[in-house]
Amino acid sequence: MKTIRTLAALFLSTSLAACAGMWQDEEVAIGDVPAAAITAAEGAVPGLEIRAAEVERKNGRTVYEIDGRAKGVKHEVKVTADGEVLKVKTDD
Repeated sequence: MKTIRTLAALFLSTSLAACAGMWQDEEVAIGDVPAAAITAAEGAVPGLEIRAAEVERKNGRTVYEIDGRAKGVKHEVKVTADGEVLKVKTDD
């Protein structure tokens, strides 16, 4: 019985560690964001002044989260390296 619990705990901790790595965001210099991603973010939010960027890898896909402001409002744009806009979030 103790062996089963130990194996279950080991499996659970390994699974959680693997999942945590799959969604890890990493800050990236704005200059390192592909031009297509920058252009797409600026097109999605007219007047966007980019302040920061993060990169994450999900299911083998590289996604950039670009943070900025337009007309005093904070925006987050998720976009792929090739310029596909996935999500635009606006904070009120």
